[in-house]
Amino acid sequence: MGKVLESFTYIENPSMLKTACAELEKASVLCVDTEFHRESTYYAEFALIQIASRDVCYLIDPLAIDDLTPLWDVILNPDILKVFHAARQDVEIIVNKTGKLPLPLFDTQVAAALLGFGLQVGFGNLVQKVTSKALPKAESFTNWLKRPLTESQLTYAADDVIYLMPVYQHLAERLQATARTEWLDEEQEVLCAAETYANDPEQIFWRVKGSNRLRPRQMAVLRELAAWRERAAQQRDLPRRRLIQDEPLLALARKTQLDEEQMAHIRGLNNGVVRRFGSEILAAWQRGQDCDKENWPQVSRSPQYSEGTEMRLELLMTLVRLRAEKVEIAANILASRSEVAALASWANHGNGNGNKTDWDSPPKNHCMRGWRKKLIGDDLLRMLRGELCLRLDPQTHMPIVDKPASSRTD
Repeated sequence: MGKVLESFTYIENPSMLKTACAELEKASVLCVDTEFHRESTYYAEFALIQIASRDVCYLIDPLAIDDLTPLWDVILNPDILKVFHAARQDVEIIVNKTGKLPLPLFDTQVAAALLGFGLQVGFGNLVQKVTSKALPKAESFTNWLKRPLTESQLTYAADDVIYLMPVYQHLAERLQATARTEWLDEEQEVLCAAETYANDPEQIFWRVKGSNRLRPRQMAVLRELAAWRERAAQQRDLPRRRLIQDEPLLALARKTQLDEEQMAHIRGLNNGVVRRFGSEILAAWQRGQDCDKENWPQVSRSPQYSEGTEMRLELLMTLVRLRAEKVEIAANILASRSEVAALASWANHGNGNGNKTDWDSPPKNHCMRGWRKKLIGDDLLRMLRGELCLRLDPQTHMPIVDKPASSRTD
């Protein structure tokens, strides 16, 4: 483990920020974290940004500095690698503030999953495993918007980037040693895509809890209602559920007739909401009702598996577990059970339609793409074609992968 910084500097005015950024722009790697709240707003309330190189650590107060342009110039510099842990929300804040992605980036949570630390490992657990340092948790639920911040709060915040550097160094070295750097690039494609951070109001209805229980026409109505709510929440910077909860939206979507008087009788739609937004809600509901049938959303139904799928699935999952154990990562990172089930069903020669299976066109899922395809996907297909089998090793009495006896030459 490299050296761990023992101090940090709190940045609370433009002059200090300019000096700090002049130092930071010399670095090739920066560890970044943010503190924020979003309980009462649509957009995260940005409260603090922590940033550290191998030599310095700064805690920058966005509540005290109006113009953070020097900082954004550093973070958006394409020649500097930005390291985050569980980067999604931190990157979202940066995108909202600048309109740009802080590329290139390295997410230690994603990297850790590819190296056997488990799926979505917490930062504290990862730090302890890599450095043997137990980070304090006393400030986990602190109010980061309240000023002044205490020394304990500042130390807690600084630790999030001070210890991120040795974690990054350890993971980067192991990725290189195990030839998995390209795996990380592939896993971070969604994280590094601009569309990931664009909340499309027209697609937000899929996130409404219970939406999959609606009929297609009701889904069309819900799509319009949820899109209206999303835009209204964005315009007012309010949490979407503070405007209207999911349950009333579903109740509105199920209505075959609607007026403002009927709205007032729906649980969760109080008189204030109806008075203020009734006409807008009614217009959105009507747009959904008027939607052409061919444009109704289609809900994915539970898959209907072909005959023998369950038996094939158990064989394939044993192969997945054996391969995952060999490369020391969790089996569900390598291939999910639902993905393998789809593959096992598809292999039954046209799913019972009498058509011969096209082995060059398997289901398009994660285990049949990129590094997963090389590591497990191709062998799953070989097993389904009868070119691989499982047997018990006579010495260890554990299952091993082998060729069928009829094809072995030894």
